This record gives sequence, C-alpha cells and structure tokens, in this order.
Amino acid sequence: MNIDGKTRLLGLLGDPVEHTMSPVIHNTLSDVLGFNEVYVPFHTTSEGLKNAVKGAYDLNILGMNATVPHKNAVMDMLVDIDAGAKAIGAVNTLVRVEGGYKGYNTDMMGLSRELDVYGISLKERNAVILGAGGAARAVAYMCAAKGCKKVFILNRTLQKAEGIASDMNRYFKKDIFLPVLLADYEKLYDEYNDEKFVVFQSTSIGLAPHNEDVVIDDSRFYELIDVGIDLIYNPFETKFMRLCRENGAKAYNGLRMLLYQGIIAYELWNNISVAEDVADIVYNKMLKSVRKNIILIGFMGCGKTTVGTAVAGRLGYNLLDVDLYIEKEAGCSISQIFADKGEQYFRELETDTLKKLNASISHTVISTGGGLPMRPENAEELRKLGTVIYLDVQPEEVIRRLSGDTSRPLLQGDDVERKVNRLMDERRPVYESEADCVIPVTGRDVEEIVDELVCIVE
Repeated sequence: MNIDGKTRLLGLLGDPVEHTMSPVIHNTLSDVLGFNEVYVPFHTTSEGLKNAVKGAYDLNILGMNATVPHKNAVMDMLVDIDAGAKAIGAVNTLVRVEGGYKGYNTDMMGLSRELDVYGISLKERNAVILGAGGAARAVAYMCAAKGCKKVFILNRTLQKAEGIASDMNRYFKKDIFLPVLLADYEKLYDEYNDEKFVVFQSTSIGLAPHNEDVVIDDSRFYELIDVGIDLIYNPFETKFMRLCRENGAKAYNGLRMLLYQGIIAYELWNNISVAEDVADIVYNKMLKSVRKNIILIGFMGCGKTTVGTAVAGRLGYNLLDVDLYIEKEAGCSISQIFADKGEQYFRELETDTLKKLNASISHTVISTGGGLPMRPENAEELRKLGTVIYLDVQPEEVIRRLSGDTSRPLLQGDDVERKVNRLMDERRPVYESEADCVIPVTGRDVEEIVDELVCIVE
C-alpha cells in the first residue's frame, strides 16, 4: 500500500469497531483493483456522530460505512437516502454526493447477491425469518423484492414481528408477511403442505462463544427446511446450520453476505462493478481471518503430528489428522483403501473430505498426508480452509527420524536415500507454492517451531 497525496480515505463509523472485518474487505479490493484508497475504522460515539459525518465531508472522505449503533441515527444526517434504505429504516453505507452523503442499505443487497451465487431462488417460495431486529427487517425487504409467496416472521415478542410485517405489507402493497410468536412455531407445520421453507436466522443466538445456543431446538422443525441461512459467521458453522444439515437441508452462514455488502458499498463509492473472481480473492482472505484454521503440510517425518498437537494445545484449537479422519469415515486403513481401490480413488476421497471440512470446521489445526497437496483440487481446497504452513525438513532428517519404521513402504528396501531425495525434489516446489509460510524444522526443537508458527498466525 502506497499512501501519497492522492490517496482517498474510506472508513467505518461504529461503537465498537475494534473487531470489524471491513478493512480486510475494502483494503484487499483496493490492492487487487489498483485503487489508491485506504479504509480505516473510526470509533464514533452516538454523541459525536453528527460532527463525525460533517467532519468526514469537510475532510473530503470518499465514503463510509455505518455499523452498530448508528445505522438508524445516521439517517438524520444525510442529504439523500435510497428508497430501499428508507423502507428498511437503516443505512449502512454513505456515498459522497454534492453537499453531503447519500445513504444506502447494502446489507439486504449483499444477502441477495449471496443467494444468487448459491443458486437459491425465492420466487414463489415460502420463507421464515427467525428474529425481528434490524437485520430481520432487511431480510424481509429482500424476501419481498425477490418474489416470496409468504414470509413468516417468528419472534419472542410478537409486537416487533407485527411491526415489520405491517410495514413491509404496506410498502409492497401485498399481504405476504405474517407475524408468529416464536413459542407458537409449530403453527408452521400446518403451512407445510410438502413445500419446504427457506429459513433465515437473523438473531445473535448462536454467536461465538455461545456456539451451542439455537433459537429452535426441535428436529421436526428442521425437517421442514430446504435451505437455512444464518446471518452469523462466527462460528463458521452454527448449531442452526448443523441441525439443518443433519436433517437434509443445505445451510450457509453470513460470511458471503458480509463480503457482498462490502463489495456493493465499494462499487457505489467508485462507480464500478467488481468481478466475481475478485470477490473470490477477498472471500478467501476473509475465510482465513474468520476461521483461523492452521493447515500443516510437508513430507513424512517433518513433524506435522507433533507440531500440530503442540500448536493446538497452545492456542486451544481442535486437532484433526486428515488421514485418521478418512480411516474413521471409511472404516478401514489407508493401506487397505490403496489395496482395494487404488491411489486415484484415495486422492478423490481426500478432495471430498476437504470439501466436507470446508463446510464446517474452524479454529482447528489440520495435519495432512504428504501427498495431499500434490493434487490441484486439494491445493485449492486447502487455500480456502485456512493458513497453510509448510514444515520444511531435510532428507537426511527424514531418514534419521523414520529409520526402523516398517509402516512406510517408501523407507523399505534398498536405495532409501535416493528414493527420499527423488520424492522430496518432486514435492518441495508444490509445497512451497501452496504454502502461506515456510518454517524450517531440521535441527530445531518443537517449542521453537511452535513459537514461530504462533507468531505467524496471530
């Protein structure tokens, strides 16, 4: 990032703002697209909001986002407001225009784009919204705009659900929104008629660290769901999502919504259109920030299991060995899989396993088999899964550490040194190209390696 006299400033108004992911989105976009812009968070109190908006305009700030608790109050400080934002009653994006800023709500636009990317149509569908806060109002607007047939709003306080339903029915001039007391969710069973629901979980229930909390904990309810979307993205898989999947439904979190609401804001500020391949670059960077998985790759004998166990203990992460996971799922050893179905089948099994893990896990140290990164499909999944660390070991150290190990066919017979060197020469360039970081391990103790690794990922 090169800051000079032509650099334009973008920012976020909120209280608090310390844990926002918005700088990751917008600064990555500027880097990839070559825009001379910098995005920073501005800690702004409610008392200082009016002066902050006026000062931002006077300082020639190009655009801003607004987050909690300012999405409603900031509307009084704008020179214009987009029709959708007016209907929702909240603004999260401020675009510089003559005399001040115009407000937009890109939350509902971001969720709409997420559904499009996943191929989810709401046309003539029945939807359920869990919750009746500000996020639910944005979801309700989107549901009507995308052609839902009926939308049930479930909330612990019926009055709030009634308020959203009444406002949206009036705005769209059709009676499709129905408020339901959350305790009476079983009324939905009468509306089922073999047509499953698209359900949006818009509350904060299930947000980390309360990962096992859920709005409705009734398996029968989840049998009625075709697609479940949780606006929460931390944890990466909420209990709501898990219950959806366990009952045969597709389930998605809110990370892509966060991505696209940010991208749409960036498009508005710069009057551009961001291509999907650029969005994918930003999304993969966000994944690493949110999920914080650590993937260890490297040749056999490099210490993936030992180092992984120590790192997981230090950080309080889960530990997962891909080979052991596959053996457990298959009900037999990897050597038996090779013998019965061949290496190609096993490599495809590795890819399927990584895709499955990509849908759910976070805060996990993952130890991989030595050959796993060699398949391009696997390498792509690893990049999505988290930060990839290559533990680089010298050939002589491999032979020393694994001498006498009869479980590894490569180390049996004659010319072991030649075979190890040949295979390492083949794999090392791939390991290096796929890794976010390389850590030499030869001649170093575990604590020293772990100290370096933790510094990298934190």
